[in-house]
Amino acid sequence: MRKKTHHKLEELSKFASGLVLGDFLCGLWLYMGGYIPVTFWGFEIQTAQLTAWLVTDVLLFLFLLHYGWHFGKKSRSSMEKKFHMFAGLFFGLVALLHLSRIVFDFNFVIGSWHAPYWLNAIATVVTAFLSYVSFSLAKKD
Repeated sequence: MRKKTHHKLEELSKFASGLVLGDFLCGLWLYMGGYIPVTFWGFEIQTAQLTAWLVTDVLLFLFLLHYGWHFGKKSRSSMEKKFHMFAGLFFGLVALLHLSRIVFDFNFVIGSWHAPYWLNAIATVVTAFLSYVSFSLAKKD
C-alpha cells in the first residue's frame, strides 16, 4: 500500500512540474513582451513581484523534478561515477561562463543578433542544476 501511494505522489509531482514550468514560461512571456506592470484579478504585478514569482517557480520545479524522477536513487558503477563527475565539472564550467557574461557585461553577437542577458540567466540556472545533479549522482553508492 505504501509503495502504491509513493508511486502516485511521484506521478503527481511529475504532473505538477509541468504546471510549474508552464507558469514560469507565462511569467517570462509577460516580462519579455513588455506587459509588466500588469493587473491580473485585481492584483498589480510589478517587476519585483515577477522576479520573486520566477525564482519561486524555478526552485519548486527543481524540487518536483528531484522527487518525481528519483535523481540519485540507483546504484552506480565506477565508470558511471566517473562520467557523472566529468559531466558535473563540464556543466559547472558552462554555468560559470554564462554567469560571467552577466556579471562582466560581455556582449555576445551572432551575425546581427545580440544574445539577451536573460537567456544567460536561464542557462546559468539550468546548467548549475545539471552540475548539481551530476555531482550528486557521482557520489551516490
